[in-house]
Amino acid sequence: MTLLLAIALAGSVQDDPVLAVDLPAGPVAAGLDRLARQAGQALVARPADLAGRHAPRLRGAMRLSTALDRWCRPAGLSCRQRAGGIVVRRAIPGPPEARPAPAAPPPVIGTEVIVSGRRGTSVQGELERSYSASQIATVELARRAPQSLAELLSGLPGLWVDNSAGVAANTIRVRGIPLDGYQAIAVQEDGLPVQHDTLPWTDIDQFVRPDLMIETADYVRGGPSAVFASNAPGGILNLCSRAPTARRSAETRLTLTDYGLARWEGYVAGPIAPGWRAIVGGMATRDPSVRRIASTLGGGQVRARVDHDLPQGGTLTLALHLLDDDTLNISSFPMRYDRGRLSPLPGFDPRRGSFFGPDFATLDFAALGTRPLGRNNRNRLAMPSLAWSQPLGAGKLTLRAHYRASHTERYALSSSGSAVPAADMLTQALPRLIAAFPDTASVALRHAGDGTPFAALSGNDRVTILNPVAADTRLHEAIADLSYSRALDAAGHHDLTLGVYGVGYDWHFARAVARARVEAREQGRRLDLVALDVNGRAIGRLTDRGLLTAGSTYEALEGRQRMVALYAADEWQVAPRWRIDWGLRHERATLSARIERPAIRDGGDPRTLADDRLMIGSGLWDDRRQPLARTAATVALHWRAGEALGSFARLTRAMRLPDPGVFRIGSGDAPRALTIEQAELGLIWRRGAFGLDATAFASRFPNIGLPNLSLDPATGGVQVGQYDATARTLGLELAGRVEPIPGLSLRGTATWQDPRLLSYRLSSIIDGRPVVTDLSGRLPRRVPQWMGRLSASWIAPGAGVTLDGDVSAMGRRFADDANTLALPGFAVIDLGASWAATPALTMRLRATNILDRIAVMQGDALSGEVRASDAGGVITVRAQQGRVIALSADWRL
Repeated sequence: MTLLLAIALAGSVQDDPVLAVDLPAGPVAAGLDRLARQAGQALVARPADLAGRHAPRLRGAMRLSTALDRWCRPAGLSCRQRAGGIVVRRAIPGPPEARPAPAAPPPVIGTEVIVSGRRGTSVQGELERSYSASQIATVELARRAPQSLAELLSGLPGLWVDNSAGVAANTIRVRGIPLDGYQAIAVQEDGLPVQHDTLPWTDIDQFVRPDLMIETADYVRGGPSAVFASNAPGGILNLCSRAPTARRSAETRLTLTDYGLARWEGYVAGPIAPGWRAIVGGMATRDPSVRRIASTLGGGQVRARVDHDLPQGGTLTLALHLLDDDTLNISSFPMRYDRGRLSPLPGFDPRRGSFFGPDFATLDFAALGTRPLGRNNRNRLAMPSLAWSQPLGAGKLTLRAHYRASHTERYALSSSGSAVPAADMLTQALPRLIAAFPDTASVALRHAGDGTPFAALSGNDRVTILNPVAADTRLHEAIADLSYSRALDAAGHHDLTLGVYGVGYDWHFARAVARARVEAREQGRRLDLVALDVNGRAIGRLTDRGLLTAGSTYEALEGRQRMVALYAADEWQVAPRWRIDWGLRHERATLSARIERPAIRDGGDPRTLADDRLMIGSGLWDDRRQPLARTAATVALHWRAGEALGSFARLTRAMRLPDPGVFRIGSGDAPRALTIEQAELGLIWRRGAFGLDATAFASRFPNIGLPNLSLDPATGGVQVGQYDATARTLGLELAGRVEPIPGLSLRGTATWQDPRLLSYRLSSIIDGRPVVTDLSGRLPRRVPQWMGRLSASWIAPGAGVTLDGDVSAMGRRFADDANTLALPGFAVIDLGASWAATPALTMRLRATNILDRIAVMQGDALSGEVRASDAGGVITVRAQQGRVIALSADWRL
């Protein structure tokens, strides 16, 4: 009793936090200890009260008070929050104790709580949602241990995710929105964007590394995302970082893979002063890469966060995120193609191969000098941030802000057309060499450097052209979001939010592109095309150390954006079972940029044609400026049909303002905003261990610019362009879970969609006459019509062992908008097992793509994303990595 009294006098009752709960059926004591650790609260109980008591499995995101009640009640215990901790007693039969109603949030309706996609003073359960959403809980993050943002997103309904590029610079497509990369969703950490815009060669996922400091993730699809975030017509992904706890806690994880990766991650948390709590963590990695490359990559990140309790229930959070690492980013590669079937080209394993061999460790670019091409992406980030909330009147005022400075040195080997037989390439090169060196009698292919002759592999005599790329990007950005939420009870209950969001950033971008002739095999060597006279002596070269040119493209831009947005939202409870949700967001932005004009110079070497036309910077700059303004709006009707069923209908007019990247060389059109019209009809059903979400959706783009990259036939320079079209999509997404027997859990997602391009016409000149090709009615490039994922896990009774597996599948896609090059569907299987050796130690074994399938994700941008072709039975594509086996150990304090 003395201990209970000490706790009661320790201070005021702590907040009732929302926790990601996953407690297997078993002893009550073990589950209570885990809940207390998560909440950072002391646990007070008599051992005799806990002995021999068990509870059924409890899973989902819920408030601590709800979790305690659901875990303890079946075991005949009363588990209550008190000042400073959790107090456990035997439940005493009889009438409930009379006590005043607590000043707490309304009860959560439904099993799980989604904390993104809305602002307000109340807590809503899943059945109260008026939008589609998914949550990735802590236990799921631990099970899959994603190393990249794309891996984290894989399997969510409504998303086509391509993680084949590597750790960073991947691409996704959101349901019904034919925009690549992360242009259609906002990626946030604790409610604030990681980066306001996804910019050319400055992708958002270059600065996101999931580790133990990320506790859960919410993904909101469509609907309110267009109101609560900029550049988010398709959704908001909110990564919820781990909060510091009121008692000391720590966790660490070590992961090793069969290809040599070693990754450490961890955190330590606890109180540092009265009213102050801190957490520090991060990760460090050594990554030789599952792809065969000549360099070993790696680096790490650090996160620190301090929370402070303010008077009247306010909170202050100060945080810092530092990142410095090298990450893999590969491009497409050649594969055999025979009537829709793909197979490896001899000498190139599409699951493990890459072009990054010793010949591409460094490269001398005409415009940017010698660069460490083999290091791939070097990403550096420093981002301090703050979050402050304070009760104000009958509502709550919240401020979130950050400043970030990032620098990326990004290198790539971009594919540039299909691999061709060496003999065909020599025949094509001969006329040009004769024109430059009249004494040319023949042409030979020789390895750059040692001059040894090119020798074909068995079944592979092909060579290809690659575009080595070096890009320097720097971003300095400041973001602030101030909102006020208040509940009103007039003509029904209102939960009203008003907010203002502002951003200002400066973006510096420089990119140089070269062209190289390379063997069409893994870590292929550079090849020189040598002109020979009748005596077999070398008299000139089309290339220089394998380079067709050290500068085919150069562009530099200094961009700036200043933007302010005003938003308002209301959840209006018009009747006990009916609610109207609406929101507005108005954005006004000014884009400006200075664009450097390129200049052409001759390198002056008469023995080669490779330096005759080198593109570099001229030092002359052009200024561009464009103000823009647009408004987004959404309205939804929610109906709580019963205790287990919720439904909604929603209409949204979303928008996306452009970024300064539209001023890049080759894109001379005036910047314009993108408008998207969306409709959704959803059902959410929960009953015991069963759950189902179903959302029918439709979207329409009145006018969308589809990007088109091409090569200048005269110089080989990369040209940036676009075609205008309209687009519409109809579809259905499903997400369900069931626990048919204790210990067995099944979860599945499926998406079917019918996207179509409309009013899509291409103009070209053939034989001196204009020709218009109508591609209306075609499917957009890369988008599958169906995709799905099935996951299962089974807890072996009394053994502390959990077995799990995933099957991911998607249907046929097309590499181009003309739908001439079909990419086959596939299914990939992952298997895993975990063993809770002790309450503090958990071992995990996981195998991804265990059958080592070749899963092709997309084609090649420069081989024709508008209209592609089967070039002699070999095409250029990109596939997911092959089988990887990982072993990890988790230890918790």
